[in-house]
Amino acid sequence: MAPTTMEKVGEVSGSRSRAERRRRQRQRQRQRRRHSPTNRAGVAQSEALASSQQGERKIPLERGTSDPVEAAAATSPGAWHASSSTEASSVVSSPMCWPSVPVITKRPGCQILERFNDSAMEDAYEDLKMKYRAKRDGTLMARSSGFFINWDEESKVCTVLTSARLICSKYSSMDQWLGSDEYSPDATVYAHLLDKDETTVPAALLHYDRHFNIALFKVDVDSCAKIPSFSSEVTCGQDIFALGRDDDLNLTINHGCVQFKGPSMFERHYYMYTGFTTGQSGIGGPIINFNGQVLGMTNVLGMGFIPSSVILHCLDMWKKFGYIPRLHIGMKLSAMKFLDPIHVEKISRKCNIDSGLIVKEVSYGSNAEKRGVRAGDIIQSMNGKCIATTVELEIELMQICEDHLDKGRGIGSSVDIQIGIFRMCKGSTCTISLRLNISNDVEIFNLEGKQQSDGVLVRKTTDSS
Repeated sequence: MAPTTMEKVGEVSGSRSRAERRRRQRQRQRQRRRHSPTNRAGVAQSEALASSQQGERKIPLERGTSDPVEAAAATSPGAWHASSSTEASSVVSSPMCWPSVPVITKRPGCQILERFNDSAMEDAYEDLKMKYRAKRDGTLMARSSGFFINWDEESKVCTVLTSARLICSKYSSMDQWLGSDEYSPDATVYAHLLDKDETTVPAALLHYDRHFNIALFKVDVDSCAKIPSFSSEVTCGQDIFALGRDDDLNLTINHGCVQFKGPSMFERHYYMYTGFTTGQSGIGGPIINFNGQVLGMTNVLGMGFIPSSVILHCLDMWKKFGYIPRLHIGMKLSAMKFLDPIHVEKISRKCNIDSGLIVKEVSYGSNAEKRGVRAGDIIQSMNGKCIATTVELEIELMQICEDHLDKGRGIGSSVDIQIGIFRMCKGSTCTISLRLNISNDVEIFNLEGKQQSDGVLVRKTTDSS
Protein backbone atom coordinates (compact mmCIF):
# COMPACT_ATOMS: atom_id res chain seq x y z
CA MET A 1 0.00 0.00 0.00
CA ALA A 2 1.33 3.42 -0.87
CA PRO A 3 -0.10 6.83 0.04
CA THR A 4 0.64 10.27 -1.34
CA THR A 5 -0.20 13.58 0.24
CA MET A 6 -3.26 15.32 -1.14
CA GLU A 7 -4.16 19.03 -0.96
CA LYS A 8 -7.48 19.79 0.60
CA VAL A 9 -10.33 20.53 -1.79
CA GLY A 10 -10.70 24.05 -0.45
CA GLU A 11 -7.01 24.81 -1.03
CA VAL A 12 -7.11 23.45 -4.57
CA SER A 13 -10.28 25.31 -5.49
CA GLY A 14 -8.92 28.47 -3.89
CA SER A 15 -5.69 28.22 -5.89
CA ARG A 16 -7.64 27.71 -9.11
CA SER A 17 -9.92 30.67 -8.40
CA ARG A 18 -6.88 32.88 -7.69
CA ALA A 19 -5.28 31.75 -10.94
CA GLU A 20 -8.52 32.55 -12.80
CA ARG A 21 -8.66 36.02 -11.25
CA ARG A 22 -5.06 36.68 -12.25
CA ARG A 23 -5.85 35.51 -15.80
CA ARG A 24 -8.83 37.89 -16.09
CA GLN A 25 -6.75 40.73 -14.64
CA ARG A 26 -4.02 40.19 -17.25
CA GLN A 27 -6.63 40.20 -20.03
CA ARG A 28 -8.01 43.54 -18.83
CA GLN A 29 -4.48 45.00 -18.66
CA ARG A 30 -3.74 43.84 -22.19
CA GLN A 31 -6.96 45.40 -23.46
CA ARG A 32 -6.11 48.73 -21.80
CA ARG A 33 -2.59 48.68 -23.25
CA ARG A 34 -3.95 47.79 -26.68
CA HIS A 35 -6.33 50.81 -26.76
CA SER A 36 -3.91 53.25 -25.12
CA PRO A 37 -2.42 55.84 -27.58
CA THR A 38 0.76 56.01 -25.55
CA ASN A 39 1.17 52.29 -25.70
CA ARG A 40 0.56 52.26 -29.46
CA ALA A 41 3.22 54.87 -29.99
CA GLY A 42 5.60 53.04 -27.68
CA VAL A 43 5.07 49.77 -29.50
CA ALA A 44 5.57 51.39 -32.88
CA GLN A 45 8.69 53.13 -31.67
CA SER A 46 10.17 50.03 -30.09
CA GLU A 47 9.36 47.89 -33.09
CA ALA A 48 10.87 50.46 -35.42
CA LEU A 49 13.98 50.58 -33.26
CA ALA A 50 14.20 46.81 -33.21
CA SER A 51 13.82 46.62 -36.96
CA SER A 52 16.57 49.19 -37.43
CA GLN A 53 18.86 47.02 -35.30
CA GLN A 54 18.33 44.08 -37.63
CA GLY A 55 20.67 45.49 -40.26
CA GLU A 56 18.16 48.21 -41.31
CA ARG A 57 16.10 45.57 -43.13
CA LYS A 58 12.91 47.14 -44.46
CA ILE A 59 9.80 45.19 -45.29
CA PRO A 60 7.11 46.99 -47.27
CA LEU A 61 3.68 47.26 -45.70
CA GLU A 62 0.95 45.15 -47.08
CA ARG A 63 -1.70 46.87 -49.03
CA GLY A 64 -4.60 48.01 -46.92
CA THR A 65 -2.50 48.26 -43.77
CA SER A 66 -3.09 51.64 -42.21
CA ASP A 67 -2.93 50.86 -38.47
CA PRO A 68 0.49 51.92 -37.12
CA VAL A 69 0.39 49.03 -34.63
CA GLU A 70 -0.11 46.54 -37.42
CA ALA A 71 2.58 48.26 -39.40
CA ALA A 72 4.98 48.02 -36.49
CA ALA A 73 4.06 44.38 -35.93
CA ALA A 74 4.67 43.64 -39.60
CA THR A 75 8.15 45.15 -39.37
CA SER A 76 9.06 43.43 -36.08
CA PRO A 77 11.68 40.66 -36.08
CA GLY A 78 9.08 38.20 -34.86
CA ALA A 79 6.82 39.00 -37.77
CA TRP A 80 9.71 38.61 -40.18
CA HIS A 81 10.45 35.18 -38.70
CA ALA A 82 6.86 34.16 -39.11
CA SER A 83 6.52 35.51 -42.66
CA SER A 84 9.76 34.04 -43.96
CA SER A 85 8.38 30.51 -44.18
CA THR A 86 10.39 29.83 -47.34
CA GLU A 87 13.65 30.62 -45.57
CA ALA A 88 12.92 29.37 -42.04
CA SER A 89 12.58 25.76 -41.03
CA SER A 90 9.09 24.54 -40.15
CA VAL A 91 10.43 22.44 -37.27
CA VAL A 92 9.18 23.79 -33.93
CA SER A 93 12.61 23.39 -32.34
CA SER A 94 14.27 25.46 -35.05
CA PRO A 95 15.74 28.75 -33.76
CA MET A 96 14.11 30.46 -36.73
CA CYS A 97 10.71 29.75 -35.14
CA TRP A 98 11.60 31.19 -31.76
CA PRO A 99 9.82 34.45 -30.91
CA SER A 100 11.90 37.62 -30.77
CA VAL A 101 11.21 40.00 -27.90
CA PRO A 102 11.33 43.64 -29.14
CA VAL A 103 14.20 45.74 -27.81
CA ILE A 104 13.13 49.03 -26.24
CA THR A 105 16.62 50.44 -25.83
CA LYS A 106 20.16 49.21 -26.13
CA ARG A 107 23.31 50.43 -24.46
CA PRO A 108 26.79 48.92 -24.32
CA GLY A 109 26.49 45.75 -22.29
CA CYS A 110 22.77 46.21 -21.62
CA GLN A 111 19.51 45.56 -23.43
CA ILE A 112 16.05 46.48 -22.16
CA LEU A 113 13.36 44.33 -23.69
CA GLU A 114 9.67 45.00 -23.91
CA ARG A 115 7.54 43.23 -21.31
CA PHE A 116 6.39 39.79 -22.39
CA ASN A 117 2.60 39.87 -22.86
CA ASP A 118 1.75 36.57 -24.54
CA SER A 119 -1.56 35.66 -22.89
CA ALA A 120 -1.51 32.05 -24.05
CA MET A 121 2.00 31.57 -22.70
CA GLU A 122 1.09 33.15 -19.36
CA ASP A 123 -2.02 30.98 -19.02
CA ALA A 124 -0.02 27.87 -19.85
CA TYR A 125 2.58 28.87 -17.28
CA GLU A 126 -0.06 29.23 -14.57
CA ASP A 127 -1.53 25.83 -15.43
CA LEU A 128 1.88 24.17 -15.37
CA LYS A 129 2.71 25.85 -12.08
CA MET A 130 -0.45 24.38 -10.57
CA LYS A 131 0.46 20.94 -11.90
CA TYR A 132 4.00 21.27 -10.59
CA ARG A 133 2.73 22.16 -7.15
CA ALA A 134 0.35 19.20 -7.14
CA LYS A 135 3.18 16.93 -8.16
CA ARG A 136 5.51 18.40 -5.58
CA ASP A 137 2.96 18.04 -2.78
CA GLY A 138 2.05 14.58 -4.04
CA THR A 139 5.32 12.96 -3.05
CA LEU A 140 5.24 9.39 -1.86
CA MET A 141 4.94 9.23 1.93
CA ALA A 142 5.56 5.55 2.65
CA ARG A 143 5.00 1.98 1.56
CA SER A 144 3.77 -0.78 3.81
CA SER A 145 2.28 -4.23 3.74
CA GLY A 146 -1.22 -5.21 4.79
CA PHE A 147 -3.65 -8.11 4.71
CA PHE A 148 -7.37 -8.74 4.29
CA ILE A 149 -9.39 -9.39 7.44
CA ASN A 150 -12.90 -9.28 5.99
CA TRP A 151 -14.70 -9.47 2.63
CA ASP A 152 -18.31 -8.61 1.86
CA GLU A 153 -19.26 -10.86 -1.03
CA GLU A 154 -22.38 -8.84 -1.81
CA SER A 155 -20.74 -5.40 -2.03
CA LYS A 156 -17.35 -6.77 -3.20
CA VAL A 157 -15.56 -4.71 -0.55
CA CYS A 158 -12.55 -5.93 1.40
CA THR A 159 -11.24 -4.57 4.69
CA VAL A 160 -7.47 -4.24 4.92
CA LEU A 161 -5.56 -4.10 8.20
CA THR A 162 -2.21 -2.32 8.22
CA SER A 163 -0.09 0.02 10.31
CA ALA A 164 -1.04 3.65 10.83
CA ARG A 165 2.57 4.54 9.99
CA LEU A 166 1.43 4.33 6.38
CA ILE A 167 -0.24 7.73 6.77
CA CYS A 168 2.15 9.15 9.38
CA SER A 169 3.61 12.31 7.84
CA LYS A 170 5.96 13.34 10.63
CA TYR A 171 7.84 11.40 13.29
CA SER A 172 8.70 13.92 15.95
CA SER A 173 10.31 11.78 18.61
CA MET A 174 11.51 8.29 19.40
CA ASP A 175 9.47 8.46 22.60
CA GLN A 176 6.01 7.22 21.64
CA TRP A 177 4.55 8.49 24.92
CA LEU A 178 5.01 12.09 23.81
CA GLY A 179 2.28 11.60 21.19
CA SER A 180 3.90 14.12 18.85
CA ASP A 181 3.63 12.15 15.59
CA GLU A 182 1.51 13.78 12.87
CA TYR A 183 -0.83 11.90 10.55
CA SER A 184 -2.42 12.68 7.19
CA PRO A 185 -5.82 10.96 7.14
CA ASP A 186 -6.64 12.77 3.86
CA ALA A 187 -3.71 11.15 2.06
CA THR A 188 -4.50 9.30 -1.16
CA VAL A 189 -3.73 5.61 -0.65
CA TYR A 190 -3.48 2.92 -3.32
CA ALA A 191 -3.53 -0.81 -2.68
CA HIS A 192 -1.50 -3.10 -4.93
CA LEU A 193 -3.45 -6.33 -5.27
CA LEU A 194 -1.42 -9.47 -5.82
CA ASP A 195 -3.52 -10.86 -8.65
CA LYS A 196 -2.27 -11.93 -12.06
CA ASP A 197 -2.47 -8.40 -13.45
CA GLU A 198 -1.05 -6.76 -10.28
CA THR A 199 -4.04 -4.45 -10.12
CA THR A 200 -3.77 -1.12 -8.30
CA VAL A 201 -6.96 0.21 -6.70
CA PRO A 202 -7.75 3.19 -4.47
CA ALA A 203 -8.04 2.45 -0.75
CA ALA A 204 -10.40 4.47 1.44
CA LEU A 205 -9.52 5.04 5.08
CA LEU A 206 -12.10 3.60 7.47
CA HIS A 207 -10.36 4.25 10.78
CA TYR A 208 -6.94 4.77 12.29
CA ASP A 209 -5.86 4.76 15.92
CA ARG A 210 -2.89 6.79 17.10
CA HIS A 211 -2.40 4.87 20.33
CA PHE A 212 -2.40 1.34 18.93
CA ASN A 213 -0.94 2.50 15.60
CA ILE A 214 -3.31 0.50 13.40
CA ALA A 215 -5.30 1.55 10.33
CA LEU A 216 -8.24 0.05 8.45
CA PHE A 217 -8.90 0.63 4.75
CA LYS A 218 -11.54 -0.61 2.36
CA VAL A 219 -10.89 -1.59 -1.24
CA ASP A 220 -13.18 -2.76 -4.04
CA VAL A 221 -12.23 -6.18 -5.37
CA ASP A 222 -14.14 -8.65 -7.53
CA SER A 223 -12.82 -11.69 -5.70
CA CYS A 224 -10.92 -12.21 -2.49
CA ALA A 225 -8.38 -14.72 -1.30
CA LYS A 226 -9.02 -16.76 1.82
CA ILE A 227 -9.39 -14.61 4.93
CA PRO A 228 -6.78 -15.68 7.51
CA SER A 229 -7.77 -16.84 10.97
CA PHE A 230 -6.42 -15.34 14.19
CA SER A 231 -4.90 -17.09 17.18
CA SER A 232 -4.61 -15.32 20.52
CA GLU A 233 -2.10 -17.79 21.93
CA VAL A 234 1.29 -16.13 21.63
CA THR A 235 3.99 -17.32 24.01
CA CYS A 236 7.62 -16.39 24.50
CA GLY A 237 9.97 -18.68 22.58
CA GLN A 238 7.31 -19.57 20.02
CA ASP A 239 8.41 -19.88 16.38
CA ILE A 240 6.94 -17.15 14.22
CA PHE A 241 7.14 -15.90 10.63
CA ALA A 242 6.74 -12.28 9.55
CA LEU A 243 5.31 -11.83 6.06
CA GLY A 244 5.62 -8.68 4.00
CA ARG A 245 6.27 -7.20 0.57
CA ASP A 246 9.31 -5.32 -0.65
CA ASP A 247 9.26 -2.32 -2.99
CA ASP A 248 8.99 -4.67 -5.98
CA LEU A 249 5.96 -6.44 -4.40
CA ASN A 250 8.00 -9.59 -3.85
CA LEU A 251 7.17 -11.69 -0.80
CA THR A 252 9.51 -11.34 2.18
CA ILE A 253 9.64 -13.89 5.00
CA ASN A 254 11.48 -13.52 8.29
CA HIS A 255 11.70 -16.36 10.78
CA GLY A 256 12.42 -16.10 14.48
CA CYS A 257 11.03 -16.59 17.96
CA VAL A 258 8.96 -14.43 20.28
CA GLN A 259 11.48 -12.74 22.54
CA PHE A 260 11.43 -12.91 26.32
CA LYS A 261 11.28 -9.14 26.81
CA GLY A 262 8.89 -6.28 27.36
CA PRO A 263 8.54 -2.72 26.06
CA SER A 264 11.18 -0.13 26.80
CA MET A 265 10.55 3.21 28.50
CA PHE A 266 9.79 4.79 25.13
CA GLU A 267 7.34 2.21 23.76
CA ARG A 268 3.67 1.51 24.35
CA HIS A 269 2.59 -1.28 26.66
CA TYR A 270 1.04 -3.59 24.05
CA TYR A 271 4.23 -4.62 22.21
CA MET A 272 5.73 -8.07 21.94
CA TYR A 273 9.00 -8.69 20.12
CA THR A 274 10.53 -10.82 17.39
CA GLY A 275 14.17 -11.78 16.98
CA PHE A 276 14.58 -9.88 13.70
CA THR A 277 14.20 -6.36 12.38
CA THR A 278 11.36 -5.28 10.09
CA GLY A 279 11.88 -2.58 7.45
CA GLN A 280 9.42 0.08 6.30
CA SER A 281 7.88 -1.95 3.47
CA GLY A 282 7.33 -4.92 5.79
CA ILE A 283 5.39 -2.89 8.35
CA GLY A 284 1.71 -3.87 8.37
CA GLY A 285 2.40 -7.48 7.45
CA PRO A 286 1.07 -10.39 9.53
CA ILE A 287 2.96 -12.47 12.08
CA ILE A 288 1.94 -16.11 11.60
CA ASN A 289 2.65 -19.51 13.14
CA PHE A 290 3.37 -22.83 11.43
CA ASN A 291 -0.37 -23.33 10.82
CA GLY A 292 -0.73 -20.01 9.00
CA GLN A 293 -2.75 -18.41 11.80
CA VAL A 294 -2.22 -14.71 12.45
CA LEU A 295 -0.50 -14.09 15.79
CA GLY A 296 -0.05 -10.36 15.36
CA MET A 297 1.04 -7.57 13.03
CA THR A 298 4.28 -5.63 12.70
CA ASN A 299 3.27 -2.00 13.10
CA VAL A 300 6.59 -0.26 13.84
CA LEU A 301 10.16 -0.28 12.59
CA GLY A 302 12.36 -2.70 14.45
CA MET A 303 11.35 -5.86 16.26
CA GLY A 304 8.06 -4.86 17.89
CA PHE A 305 4.64 -6.20 16.89
CA ILE A 306 1.13 -5.89 18.24
CA PRO A 307 -0.27 -9.32 19.27
CA SER A 308 -3.54 -10.64 17.89
CA SER A 309 -5.20 -10.59 21.32
CA VAL A 310 -4.95 -6.78 21.32
CA ILE A 311 -5.88 -6.53 17.62
CA LEU A 312 -9.07 -8.56 18.09
CA HIS A 313 -10.19 -6.37 21.00
CA CYS A 314 -9.53 -3.26 18.90
CA LEU A 315 -11.54 -4.64 15.97
CA ASP A 316 -14.44 -5.71 18.17
CA MET A 317 -14.77 -2.29 19.80
CA TRP A 318 -14.38 -0.47 16.49
CA LYS A 319 -17.25 -2.51 15.04
CA LYS A 320 -19.37 -1.92 18.15
CA PHE A 321 -18.65 1.74 18.93
CA GLY A 322 -16.97 3.14 15.82
CA TYR A 323 -13.81 3.95 17.77
CA ILE A 324 -11.29 2.24 20.07
CA PRO A 325 -11.64 3.47 23.68
CA ARG A 326 -8.95 3.20 26.31
CA LEU A 327 -8.22 4.26 29.88
CA HIS A 328 -5.23 6.55 30.40
CA ILE A 329 -3.53 5.28 33.56
CA GLY A 330 -0.63 7.77 33.60
CA MET A 331 2.09 5.22 34.35
CA LYS A 332 4.95 3.58 32.49
CA LEU A 333 5.20 -0.05 33.55
CA SER A 334 7.41 -3.06 32.97
CA ALA A 335 6.73 -6.72 33.71
CA MET A 336 8.58 -8.21 36.64
CA LYS A 337 8.79 -11.55 34.81
CA PHE A 338 11.17 -10.09 32.20
CA LEU A 339 13.80 -9.14 34.77
CA ASP A 340 16.86 -11.32 35.21
CA PRO A 341 16.27 -14.28 37.59
CA ILE A 342 18.59 -12.85 40.26
CA HIS A 343 16.54 -9.65 40.43
CA VAL A 344 13.25 -11.56 40.47
CA GLU A 345 14.46 -13.81 43.29
CA LYS A 346 15.53 -10.79 45.34
CA ILE A 347 12.15 -9.08 44.96
CA SER A 348 10.35 -12.31 45.81
CA ARG A 349 12.47 -12.82 48.94
CA LYS A 350 12.26 -9.27 50.28
CA CYS A 351 8.73 -8.30 49.18
CA ASN A 352 7.03 -11.69 48.96
CA ILE A 353 5.93 -10.90 45.38
CA ASP A 354 6.25 -13.33 42.49
CA SER A 355 4.75 -11.31 39.61
CA GLY A 356 3.41 -7.89 38.80
CA LEU A 357 4.13 -4.66 36.95
CA ILE A 358 6.92 -2.40 38.18
CA VAL A 359 6.17 1.32 37.99
CA LYS A 360 9.00 2.97 36.04
CA GLU A 361 7.57 6.49 35.77
CA VAL A 362 4.40 8.34 36.77
CA SER A 363 2.94 11.06 34.60
CA TYR A 364 3.12 14.46 36.24
CA GLY A 365 -0.31 15.64 37.42
CA SER A 366 -2.04 12.29 36.80
CA ASN A 367 -4.48 10.70 39.23
CA ALA A 368 -1.90 8.01 39.91
CA GLU A 369 0.56 10.63 41.11
CA LYS A 370 -2.11 12.31 43.22
CA ARG A 371 -2.88 8.98 44.89
CA GLY A 372 0.74 8.56 45.87
CA VAL A 373 1.94 6.06 43.25
CA ARG A 374 5.70 6.35 42.87
CA ALA A 375 8.39 4.84 40.68
CA GLY A 376 9.46 1.49 42.09
CA ASP A 377 6.00 0.47 43.31
CA ILE A 378 4.65 -2.84 42.00
CA ILE A 379 1.09 -3.25 40.68
CA GLN A 380 -0.16 -6.75 41.41
CA SER A 381 -3.82 -6.66 40.41
CA MET A 382 -6.52 -4.59 38.73
CA ASN A 383 -10.14 -5.01 39.81
CA GLY A 384 -9.11 -8.21 41.54
CA LYS A 385 -7.36 -9.75 38.50
CA CYS A 386 -3.66 -10.50 38.62
CA ILE A 387 -1.70 -8.67 35.93
CA ALA A 388 1.64 -10.21 34.92
CA THR A 389 2.49 -8.43 31.63
CA THR A 390 1.77 -5.08 30.01
CA VAL A 391 -0.13 -6.86 27.21
CA GLU A 392 -2.49 -8.28 29.83
CA LEU A 393 -2.83 -4.76 31.21
CA GLU A 394 -3.89 -3.37 27.81
CA ILE A 395 -6.48 -6.10 27.34
CA GLU A 396 -7.90 -5.53 30.83
CA LEU A 397 -8.11 -1.76 30.27
CA MET A 398 -10.00 -2.26 27.01
CA GLN A 399 -12.34 -4.76 28.64
CA ILE A 400 -13.14 -2.28 31.41
CA CYS A 401 -13.90 0.35 28.75
CA GLU A 402 -16.16 -2.00 26.83
CA ASP A 403 -18.13 -2.98 29.94
CA HIS A 404 -18.49 0.68 30.90
CA LEU A 405 -19.66 1.78 27.44
CA ASP A 406 -22.14 -1.08 27.25
CA LYS A 407 -23.97 0.63 30.10
CA GLY A 408 -24.67 3.64 27.91
CA ARG A 409 -21.72 5.80 28.94
CA GLY A 410 -19.57 7.61 26.40
CA ILE A 411 -16.19 9.17 25.67
CA GLY A 412 -15.08 11.51 28.45
CA SER A 413 -16.91 9.65 31.20
CA SER A 414 -14.93 8.37 34.17
CA VAL A 415 -14.63 4.93 35.72
CA ASP A 416 -13.18 3.85 39.06
CA ILE A 417 -10.75 0.93 39.11
CA GLN A 418 -9.26 -0.84 42.11
CA ILE A 419 -5.51 -1.40 42.00
CA GLY A 420 -3.61 -3.71 44.32
CA ILE A 421 -0.18 -2.17 44.75
CA PHE A 422 2.93 -2.84 46.78
CA ARG A 423 4.41 0.43 48.03
CA MET A 424 8.14 0.06 48.00
CA CYS A 425 8.79 2.99 50.34
CA LYS A 426 6.47 1.54 53.00
CA GLY A 427 7.12 -2.12 52.33
CA SER A 428 3.42 -2.98 52.43
CA THR A 429 0.58 -3.88 50.08
CA CYS A 430 -2.60 -1.84 49.79
CA THR A 431 -5.53 -1.24 47.44
CA ILE A 432 -6.15 2.19 45.97
CA SER A 433 -8.98 3.50 43.83
CA LEU A 434 -8.12 5.37 40.64
CA ARG A 435 -10.69 7.41 38.75
CA LEU A 436 -9.73 7.36 35.07
CA ASN A 437 -11.30 8.96 32.01
CA ILE A 438 -12.26 7.01 28.90
CA SER A 439 -10.68 8.40 25.75
CA ASN A 440 -10.29 7.38 22.12
CA ASP A 441 -7.18 9.51 21.64
CA VAL A 442 -3.53 8.75 22.20
CA GLU A 443 -2.23 8.79 25.77
CA ILE A 444 0.41 11.47 26.28
CA PHE A 445 2.89 11.22 29.11
CA ASN A 446 3.63 14.43 31.00
CA LEU A 447 7.34 14.73 31.79
CA GLU A 448 7.23 18.08 33.60
CA GLY A 449 8.08 16.30 36.84
CA LYS A 450 10.28 13.21 36.94
CA GLN A 451 10.21 10.64 39.72
CA GLN A 452 13.19 8.72 40.97
CA SER A 453 13.09 5.09 42.01
CA ASP A 454 13.30 6.09 45.68
CA GLY A 455 9.92 7.81 45.47
CA VAL A 456 11.25 11.40 45.51
CA LEU A 457 9.46 13.74 43.11
CA VAL A 458 11.72 16.24 41.36
CA ARG A 459 10.08 19.35 39.89
CA LYS A 460 11.46 22.38 38.09
CA THR A 461 11.89 25.41 40.32
CA THR A 462 13.02 28.98 39.72
CA ASP A 463 16.04 30.51 41.40
CA SER A 464 14.89 32.80 44.19
CA SER A 465 18.11 34.84 44.15
